[in-house]
Amino acid sequence: MLVVGLFASSAARPQPVDTPTRCGVAPRPDEVLQRLNELRSHGAVCRQAGSLAVAAPLRWSDSLAAVAAAQSHDMALLRQMRHRDRLDRALGERLAAAGYRFSTAVENIAVGYDSLGQVVDAWLASEHHCDNMLNGAVLELGLACSDDATAAAPGEGRYWTLVLGAPRAAPRVDRSALNTARQIGARSAR
Repeated sequence: MLVVGLFASSAARPQPVDTPTRCGVAPRPDEVLQRLNELRSHGAVCRQAGSLAVAAPLRWSDSLAAVAAAQSHDMALLRQMRHRDRLDRALGERLAAAGYRFSTAVENIAVGYDSLGQVVDAWLASEHHCDNMLNGAVLELGLACSDDATAAAPGEGRYWTLVLGAPRAAPRVDRSALNTARQIGARSAR
């Protein structure tokens, strides 16, 4: 079984997004970002009666790519497409275990597509998956694939995972409230 998280791409050769890709020579993060950010800037209609949705560009996250790689690996190991890992953890639990604090997170999974172009097109044809990719609340992504070594045909046992998220913002401190509390504390100490 071959597993590749796209965060380790220094040795990867550039390939057009629609050519068959072994997970060992997976699309580079810049290729993934180009494809998804182009989609988000031009928009897509994700619902039959919906309107064109556009969203801000995404940035790459090594943390999300590691979570995506682990999920793709687990699916290939189990030879089953599912949103829970082999420890039966959902996306939120997997992100927490990886130390990724998020305000929003979504996941697309797929099996049987040879290339990034093919899997993105399949997700675009699915209302829920399309909504995830165009979700304006997500700011970053990680993507990975894993091949099941026992698959008979190229791409047949290729498991893809796309994790999109927005890190939880640090709590804002109201300085005026702190100053008032300090003043009250200073008065009561007198």
